[in-house]
Amino acid sequence: MSDAQLRRLVDWTVQDPPPEARVGRVLGGVFHAVSAVMTLGADAALGARPASWSVPADPADYLGLGVLELRWPDGAPAEPVEATREAVWVTGPGRPARQLPVATWQVVRAVPGSGSRRPRESTSPWRLDLTDGEVTGSLTGAWLALAWIGHLAGWPEPAAGS
Repeated sequence: MSDAQLRRLVDWTVQDPPPEARVGRVLGGVFHAVSAVMTLGADAALGARPASWSVPADPADYLGLGVLELRWPDGAPAEPVEATREAVWVTGPGRPARQLPVATWQVVRAVPGSGSRRPRESTSPWRLDLTDGEVTGSLTGAWLALAWIGHLAGWPEPAAGS
């Protein structure tokens, strides 16, 4: 499944990048591939994985949402997050994955990353500040990845800076 196909499944707004950005992303992808070869896979060892937006046939397999990090509660170390078609999971190395109760959380603030002219493009970085009514934390990642998690959780689309 492509970016466009995944975008159609979420209720949140996802903007199209301008034509010059698409050309830049193609060149950036080529540069990343060359860099990964030149560094002998160091990018993969560091956990850097670009989003592929793939949705596997098995609903229990993880989607290709790129790097997502949860800090729960605020100030806690970041933990890697993955999502399937049905649930959201913390997937830290060396321990079993645990399902996150995202349906019980609310978005209290959404903050776009810096440097994007169109902050709601698929790959634009964002941070969602979340609460369960007692604890607060944050989830960071690409806008489309956060939109997918919001789709699973039933969250309404947040306004920037809200």
